[in-house]
Amino acid sequence: MSVPAERLVTALEEEIGKASKLEHELARARVVLREQVTRLRVGADPELVMATLRYSLPQATGLALVERVDPVLSAHTEAVLSQYGRDVLTES
Repeated sequence: MSVPAERLVTALEEEIGKASKLEHELARARVVLREQVTRLRVGADPELVMATLRYSLPQATGLALVERVDPVLSAHTEAVLSQYGRDVLTES
Protein backbone atom coordinates (compact mmCIF):
# COMPACT_ATOMS: atom_id res chain seq x y z
CA MET A 1 0.00 0.00 0.00
CA SER A 2 1.26 3.47 -0.82
CA VAL A 3 2.05 6.09 1.81
CA PRO A 4 -0.97 8.27 0.85
CA ALA A 5 -3.24 5.21 1.05
CA GLU A 6 -1.86 4.30 4.49
CA ARG A 7 -2.48 7.85 5.72
CA LEU A 8 -6.02 7.72 4.40
CA VAL A 9 -6.65 4.36 6.10
CA THR A 10 -5.33 5.78 9.39
CA ALA A 11 -7.53 8.87 9.08
CA LEU A 12 -10.59 6.78 8.25
CA GLU A 13 -9.95 4.43 11.18
CA GLU A 14 -9.74 7.46 13.50
CA GLU A 15 -13.08 8.71 12.16
CA ILE A 16 -14.61 5.28 12.72
CA GLY A 17 -13.37 5.42 16.30
CA LYS A 18 -14.92 8.88 16.78
CA ALA A 19 -18.22 7.63 15.34
CA SER A 20 -18.19 4.67 17.73
CA LYS A 21 -17.60 6.98 20.69
CA LEU A 22 -20.46 9.21 19.58
CA GLU A 23 -22.75 6.17 19.24
CA HIS A 24 -21.87 5.19 22.81
CA GLU A 25 -22.60 8.70 24.13
CA LEU A 26 -25.95 8.80 22.34
CA ALA A 27 -26.91 5.36 23.63
CA ARG A 28 -26.08 6.46 27.17
CA ALA A 29 -28.14 9.64 26.71
CA ARG A 30 -31.08 7.52 25.51
CA VAL A 31 -30.85 5.35 28.65
CA VAL A 32 -30.77 8.42 30.91
CA LEU A 33 -33.75 9.96 29.11
CA ARG A 34 -35.77 6.76 29.39
CA GLU A 35 -34.97 6.46 33.10
CA GLN A 36 -36.12 10.01 33.71
CA VAL A 37 -39.35 9.50 31.76
CA THR A 38 -40.06 6.51 33.99
CA ARG A 39 -39.32 8.54 37.11
CA LEU A 40 -41.75 11.24 35.96
CA ARG A 41 -44.45 8.67 35.23
CA VAL A 42 -44.19 7.25 38.74
CA GLY A 43 -44.48 10.68 40.33
CA ALA A 44 -40.96 12.06 40.73
CA ASP A 45 -40.58 15.79 41.23
CA PRO A 46 -40.03 17.43 37.80
CA GLU A 47 -37.43 19.77 39.30
CA LEU A 48 -35.35 16.81 40.47
CA VAL A 49 -35.71 15.14 37.09
CA MET A 50 -34.54 18.33 35.38
CA ALA A 51 -31.58 18.52 37.76
CA THR A 52 -30.70 14.92 37.00
CA LEU A 53 -30.87 15.54 33.25
CA ARG A 54 -28.68 18.59 33.54
CA TYR A 55 -26.14 16.68 35.61
CA SER A 56 -26.22 13.36 33.72
CA LEU A 57 -26.34 14.32 30.06
CA PRO A 58 -23.49 15.81 28.10
CA GLN A 59 -23.43 19.55 28.68
CA ALA A 60 -24.74 20.69 25.29
CA THR A 61 -27.42 18.01 25.08
CA GLY A 62 -28.59 18.45 28.65
CA LEU A 63 -28.76 22.21 28.58
CA ALA A 64 -30.51 22.28 25.23
CA LEU A 65 -33.10 19.79 26.48
CA VAL A 66 -33.68 21.64 29.71
CA GLU A 67 -34.07 25.01 28.00
CA ARG A 68 -36.36 23.58 25.34
CA VAL A 69 -38.64 21.79 27.78
CA ASP A 70 -39.11 24.51 30.38
CA PRO A 71 -36.92 27.63 30.62
CA VAL A 72 -38.41 28.61 33.99
CA LEU A 73 -37.84 25.18 35.49
CA SER A 74 -34.30 25.07 34.12
CA ALA A 75 -33.43 28.31 35.92
CA HIS A 76 -34.57 26.64 39.14
CA THR A 77 -32.36 23.60 38.56
CA GLU A 78 -29.20 25.29 39.81
CA ALA A 79 -30.99 26.40 42.97
CA VAL A 80 -32.08 22.80 43.65
CA LEU A 81 -28.54 21.51 43.19
CA SER A 82 -27.00 24.18 45.38
CA GLN A 83 -29.60 23.72 48.12
CA TYR A 84 -29.65 19.91 48.28
CA GLY A 85 -26.38 18.94 46.62
CA ARG A 86 -25.69 16.34 43.96
CA ASP A 87 -26.98 13.51 46.19
CA VAL A 88 -30.55 14.64 45.48
CA LEU A 89 -30.15 13.37 41.91
CA THR A 90 -30.26 9.74 42.95
CA GLU A 91 -33.55 10.00 44.82
CA SER A 92 -36.74 8.78 43.18
